[in-house]
Amino acid sequence: MNAEIDTRIVRGACPHDCPDTCAFEYHVKNGKLVEVTGDKNHPMTQGRLCVKLKDFASHHYNPDRILTPMKRVGPKGSRQFEPIIWDEALSTIRDKWSGVIAEYGSQAIMPHAYLGHQGVLNGLTAGDAFFNRLGSTIAEKTYCESGSSTAWLMTVGPSGGLDIESFVHAKYIIVWGMNMTSTNIHGWPFIVRAQEAGAKVVVIDPVRTRTAKAADWHVQIKPGTDGALALGPK
Repeated sequence: MNAEIDTRIVRGACPHDCPDTCAFEYHVKNGKLVEVTGDKNHPMTQGRLCVKLKDFASHHYNPDRILTPMKRVGPKGSRQFEPIIWDEALSTIRDKWSGVIAEYGSQAIMPHAYLGHQGVLNGLTAGDAFFNRLGSTIAEKTYCESGSSTAWLMTVGPSGGLDIESFVHAKYIIVWGMNMTSTNIHGWPFIVRAQEAGAKVVVIDPVRTRTAKAADWHVQIKPGTDGALALGPK
């Protein structure tokens, strides 16, 4: 039996903490993952994967990968942990929380979580019903983007971002403080297509990045002067 017959393709998505959720093709040979490549047929990610996915198959089988709950058995910082089963982990959490609630009340429990690799449905709402029923303190849950999200709401309002696939129809594009060729590998191709169709691309960045070099106009401001520039145009 040749290698092509032995190997099958399983489609999936990247499990890392990133909103792009790149479409994957998992190459499985004789029941074992041997390679991961991007799905070129996906309309958004188009087969492009970031460097975090290099050697993903070997990461999957890394002997240091955590596969069970780990319980700390030494002082904090000692890195002394031992694997335990899920029943023990859940019982330990229940006992600890019961003690906290009995002494301080349920609001002493405050969940702190974010998207991670759970996606929008699970990541943003996971556990909400449970913690509401528990009567715990409900906060932002994450401080990952709280500052930028608050600034967006105060300046733009409750509006989502632009559909990045619509960038191909734009005539004038401003990339402010972002090295898209390195940090937004799925958005940049749409800007290139717009540029090829005649759009002007302006990059505002103190650093002469690869993105700045590809722009029609690089506005190389001094660090910390973004606010002055933003308030300047009339």
